[in-house]
Amino acid sequence: MADVNIQQTPSGGERSGGSGAVWAVVVVILLLVIGWFVFGGGLTRRSTTNINVNTPGQSTKAGGTKTPP
Repeated sequence: MADVNIQQTPSGGERSGGSGAVWAVVVVILLLVIGWFVFGGGLTRRSTTNINVNTPGQSTKAGGTKTPP
C-alpha cells in the first residue's frame, strides 16, 4: 500500500497585513460621511428666499365734480 503525506500550513489565527489597511480606509470614509452629515447639513437643504414686493402707492386724485369759486 502507498503512503500519502499531505502537508498543510495552519491558517487559523493568522491574518494578512492588507486587512488592517482596508479597515483603516473604511473608518476614514465613515468619519468623512458622519462629518458631512453633522457640519454640511446632510439631507436637509436650508435656503433662505427673500421676496421683496413693492406695491404702488395709492393716488389721491378725486374724480368728482368741482364747484366753481
